[in-house]
Amino acid sequence: MFMGSRTNKLIQSTCVVAALVALSCKKEEATPATPILSAACSDPSASVVITDPTNYALTDSFDMQVATLKDNTDLVFDWSKVTVDFFGKPVNPAADIDTVLISLWQLTPQTIEDELKADDLPLATNKGIITTYPDGSYTQQNLLSFNELGNPLPTEDLWARFNTADPSFMFPQDQFTFLAMAQTGTEPGKNPRMISLFHIDPSATQTKLDFTNESTKLSYSVDLLRAHPMEVPAAFPGLTIDWSQMSTNALGNIYTYSQITRAAVAHYKTETLAQLQASFLSLEEIADGWWSGPVVAGASIDLGGLTDAGGGAFPGIDDTGVWMAALFCDNCNNPAPWSITILQPCD
Repeated sequence: MFMGSRTNKLIQSTCVVAALVALSCKKEEATPATPILSAACSDPSASVVITDPTNYALTDSFDMQVATLKDNTDLVFDWSKVTVDFFGKPVNPAADIDTVLISLWQLTPQTIEDELKADDLPLATNKGIITTYPDGSYTQQNLLSFNELGNPLPTEDLWARFNTADPSFMFPQDQFTFLAMAQTGTEPGKNPRMISLFHIDPSATQTKLDFTNESTKLSYSVDLLRAHPMEVPAAFPGLTIDWSQMSTNALGNIYTYSQITRAAVAHYKTETLAQLQASFLSLEEIADGWWSGPVVAGASIDLGGLTDAGGGAFPGIDDTGVWMAALFCDNCNNPAPWSITILQPCD
């Protein structure tokens, strides 16, 4: 799959970096925006139409180390030194890493960083991946032991990418970059814990790539206070959120309504919006209530169909703490919500 032309089923890693938010947060205080009265306050059956002014804002940046490894060599990839992931969360390299993959992109390292920051990695430049699936008994793997999604990897296909002298080699390293990822789970590109970029060169001497806590550093700035809250009926579970009028998402990219795959409502009984900004990476973990469900089609969803982890239905909002509705594009590079809407009871 990664090597050779015998298949075109290249895994186009839509989540090659499934985490573009990380280790810093927006610190400054600000006055919450003025609430907007929704049509549902006078008619609960009316849709709650969210717009760009009701959305939060997110910016991110990151720094990815780039190694130069010796070509035509049975390279070693070692993730034993990763103890903290992008999010600053602990990693057990033996127990938490289920997949290590190597992908090749027709992009420079700087372009990869730039495109991922904009959540716009061009999938046509992805030349596929090879994989290994650690079972907890090892935390490093040789290149020749990688496979094609669990299937045998022909050696001649491998060297067509990793030997610059091979007659089939067509990947000049000033134009192509390898991306190595250690992730939790076995769906390629999902839930990465650490990433490192590398090139190959016949004059290089380095034959081992060590993933470390420094391989990728990310930062973010999030602004929840800028979002105008939407006033909606209290204790009414069947609210319909409609995002058909959204034009840009939190990153400032085009809000294509059909790309929303999941909705969630969260309740925080004691945290303020400023405190939630500081805990943005853990919004689901710290929520006092979290109800979610898939978006099947269209540009709206009835929140009454959302459930929590125990199967309990969304009960509607009340006047305590902070309530927010979030919409996600699970097939996008960036896992952060495309929109977050603060919900408040109608006056």
